[in-house]
Amino acid sequence: MHRIGHANPDVESAAGIISKALAAGRLALTEVEAKDFLRCYNIPVPQGFVATQAGEAVAAATHLGFPVVLKGVSTSVLHKTEAGLVELDVRDEDEVERGFHRLLRRGGEQTSGVLVEQQAARGREFVIGLTRDAQFGPVIMFGVGGVLTEAIDDVAFAVAPVDRRDALELVSSIRAHRLLGEFRGWPAVDRHVLASVMEAVGRMAFDHPEIAEIDINPVLIDGGRPVAADVLLVLRPDLGSPLVRPEVNLVNMMAVFRPASVAVIGASNDPTKWGGTILTNLVSGGYGGRLYPVTPQVETVLGLHAYPDVTSLPEAPEMALVAVPLPLVKGVVEECGRKGVKALVMVTAGFSEVDEAGSALEREIAQIASDYGMVLIGPNCMGVVSSRHRLYAVGALHLQPKPGPAGFVSQSGNVGVQLMVSAERRGAGVGTFIGVGNEALVDTADVLDFLREDPDTGCVFAYIEGYDDGRRLLESARALTERKPLVVLRAAVSDYGREAAASHTGALAGSQRVFEGAARQAGMLLTIDPDEFLDMAMAFSYLPLPRGNRVGVVTMGGGWGVLCADEVARSGLTLARFDDELLHTLDALLPSFWSRGNPVDLVATLKEGVAEAVVEAIMASPQVDILVVSGVVSVFGLTEGILAQAKRLHEQGVINLAEVDAVEPGVYARRREHFIRHLVDLMERYRKPILSVAAVPVGRSVFPDWGDFGVVVIQSPVRAVRVAAQMARYAERRRRLQTGLG
Repeated sequence: MHRIGHANPDVESAAGIISKALAAGRLALTEVEAKDFLRCYNIPVPQGFVATQAGEAVAAATHLGFPVVLKGVSTSVLHKTEAGLVELDVRDEDEVERGFHRLLRRGGEQTSGVLVEQQAARGREFVIGLTRDAQFGPVIMFGVGGVLTEAIDDVAFAVAPVDRRDALELVSSIRAHRLLGEFRGWPAVDRHVLASVMEAVGRMAFDHPEIAEIDINPVLIDGGRPVAADVLLVLRPDLGSPLVRPEVNLVNMMAVFRPASVAVIGASNDPTKWGGTILTNLVSGGYGGRLYPVTPQVETVLGLHAYPDVTSLPEAPEMALVAVPLPLVKGVVEECGRKGVKALVMVTAGFSEVDEAGSALEREIAQIASDYGMVLIGPNCMGVVSSRHRLYAVGALHLQPKPGPAGFVSQSGNVGVQLMVSAERRGAGVGTFIGVGNEALVDTADVLDFLREDPDTGCVFAYIEGYDDGRRLLESARALTERKPLVVLRAAVSDYGREAAASHTGALAGSQRVFEGAARQAGMLLTIDPDEFLDMAMAFSYLPLPRGNRVGVVTMGGGWGVLCADEVARSGLTLARFDDELLHTLDALLPSFWSRGNPVDLVATLKEGVAEAVVEAIMASPQVDILVVSGVVSVFGLTEGILAQAKRLHEQGVINLAEVDAVEPGVYARRREHFIRHLVDLMERYRKPILSVAAVPVGRSVFPDWGDFGVVVIQSPVRAVRVAAQMARYAERRRRLQTGLG
């Protein structure tokens, strides 16, 4: 008999187990080896013995105590349950002997013996796994385990290595996380021991790069502590070479957003062409630096003296916007490098998005730019905007947003500018925009690093489709969110075409799930809804962060309050409880039949000053961290519209309403403006966010023109509460980091 485990296991012993398997030409450990391996990392496994004779199996079972588990030992069968090589709850010596022979018959020549183990307490079953993602590298999985893991599909991921905070968050991320508490007489799971197992599994990936996949399934809970009842460990000796990218001189990123001089290479007098649109936007936007059109075809472009090529320019422009035909690109990049240009923004398309020849050219120009120390944005990008410096260097459309605290990076030019136009129509400002295009040299992570240090950027929002180096993106995002909110609109989330994997972990590790895990670790605020994306971006741009998660709700009608309250519960927020003092204050302001609780129904009260006083009383309460005001801002506009229509009918003689003449024209429009200013003043005084909800669709939805904060109007009470929840989560993360509890 062979006893599993070592007295004092270590990493060197674990490496020896892997080396032995690889030397024998095997790409998976036997269960005996795999459990030896886990013991090397102090992960609890059941005590067990390997028997090659029936008498040894009976002796082992007697020594361990009944009931026991019998498992066929095989170097080739990875999933023993499916192959019928597992027998549970074996309770006497006769059944051990019969089970031993059954397993050998079922396994045939592939079975070298039978593992006899203590049977851990059955009940709650979990899975802990490791796989290697193409973009993020090693990732940890945790979820509901057992033979139905893939069918139940309740798992979550985190990028390895994981620390204790990451592991505990991962435990809480599955839908069935309540199973970890006291449940039907079972004790609560020791989450810290469970987290320590995940930390150890994450470390294995870096200690042993030959490991491809690990499945510890099921992890059984015995007396509240986890035990690895079964383990699959798959090896792959050649995991490929790490990604190598040309060096990026990020010092020159400043030339992208604050260039003292700009050349437009491929400039045109035709505003429908890229070179014409970009130059038109720069001139009409009031760019104050030196501007150099470059084209050999004409002597002037838009009234500016044109230069035939880069070498003829009177100085080295800090930034060059390149909009030339594909065959000319390589030569232009070389010319810019020799001239001393600091940054290139290349809108020319036809590279890796087309074919392999385009990919090869893209790699060439990236290397040339890197060799000269130039920053290269694109190719195949929409351009850049720095509204504070009146730099509107984009093509294809007129886009000139006013300054704002948000920085926006987009991997899609079309999606990026359309979202920018939507933000502009809402009345919001955007400080910087960069379409990174194909990311030949500068990628999204580089831009996040720049915006993290940019003093003019207060929050960042990003549209992300893909990434070559997910781990670097995670590191950049994590560093950014320690200082500033990062709102991410994630696209390309489907996992069609995923390769088959040996383990449950590999089979369930879809790109979106892994990204969601990385986003959670990094503190990203993730959405797949463009409207919610803009709602969050504007809220983080213009509202103060909440101090907690207690929500007060004020509405013009009961139904909106019910919707808000329901979403508060779904979003993990708390509906604030009003004390007697606050209720008495509201009693004095509202009709006797008001709801006397939270949400506060104004029962359509339009009496001047009432809404303002109610909102102020709730904002002043220490019981409220966030206020949602639904329907008030828009109701003033509705009333103004009704009055205007009545006056027209009166003037036309259709109706006779003498009292209409007593209503001053525009009174409700002025009340609306006064109410908005009042909300801004309250946020300034109490440093709490107010989210406004429109009862009907409105045009402008951001009013940032007064003070440090602005009013953000969201089109749905449900969306408003979701935004409030994201703000509360981010604020809590910031507090934990600042207090050292993160």
